Amino acid sequence: MKLFTVGPVEMYPETLEVAGRQVPYFRNDDFSQVMFECDAAFKRLAKCNDTCRTVILTASGTGAMEAVVENCMARSGRALVIDGGSFGHRFVQLCEIHNIAYSVCVVPPNSALTPALLKPFFGKGRYTDLLVNLDETSLGKLYDINLLSNFCRENDIFLTVDAISAFLADPLSMSADGIDTLIVSSQKALSLEPGISVVALSERMITERVEKAPVTSMYFNFKSYLKNGERGQTPFTPAVGIVYQLREMLARVETTGGVNEWINATRKVALDFRSRLKGLPVHIPTYPLSNALTPVVFDSVDARKVNEKLVREYGLIINPCGGDNASHMVRVAHIGNHSIADNEELVRALTKILA
Repeated sequence: MKLFTVGPVEMYPETLEVAGRQVPYFRNDDFSQVMFECDAAFKRLAKCNDTCRTVILTASGTGAMEAVVENCMARSGRALVIDGGSFGHRFVQLCEIHNIAYSVCVVPPNSALTPALLKPFFGKGRYTDLLVNLDETSLGKLYDINLLSNFCRENDIFLTVDAISAFLADPLSMSADGIDTLIVSSQKALSLEPGISVVALSERMITERVEKAPVTSMYFNFKSYLKNGERGQTPFTPAVGIVYQLREMLARVETTGGVNEWINATRKVALDFRSRLKGLPVHIPTYPLSNALTPVVFDSVDARKVNEKLVREYGLIINPCGGDNASHMVRVAHIGNHSIADNEELVRALTKILA
């Protein structure tokens, strides 16, 4: 089987070698050193400043999203949520669960996020936080980080970015883009097993929000993670084996060209795949796309049947879509261990099925 899915992704041999080792004990100096190395490398790749802190959670990306809503949102303020798909709407649901007042900037399914959509929400003091999934993974839609960053600066708003699909796939800089909270998960472009998330926090987010937050959760209390992080530990048992995978992956990114080289490589694979679809009875949406994946819309066949044939006849697995898109759209990932040759194999199979 070959995975063209957005998460889990096709893993690299180096990661699989680490995953095959015995998981070591972790309440010791050796593991603390691993945690310190992960912290430092992640901050370099995310382009954080020196005062940034990271929290490593044993949780999926949604767990990290919920932890951020509980620890980082202003209780007396109002959040603005960019809702352009199922993952953006998840922030809406989390605000409701945790009694965070919010407004919604709706991005229509086939449209980009534009200044005109943000214009009704301008005004200092109206909003305290902005929540966005930078790559709305349900559609492969990439939002303009510069537009969002400028909006937050002009309106004095804390910026929280879910970069779970965008990190290592699309350009971003926590410091240059003024991001206060950055959420990343292990099973996307990091290409690790599912199970851990990394949350990076700016200094002002820590001092003005996290340290004062009336958190009612034991497991997701960031104050405890930050305190334990001073000694390279977590308050509860982490996914130790995945932390070792994380260290290896971050080090490999830094020693093989760095974050920009990895983003460019992913972009190259994505553009190659999209170019190979010409001539097939499919089309690609015109909104800005993430390098992480390509949404493919079938003009006249049922996407679910194409998916079934790809698995059964060719051993290739791509992402289905849900809701209104289930019958006509699929998503093909370019993050993970993918090459131009993999694109050729997948498009060759699609061509035979569609013929």
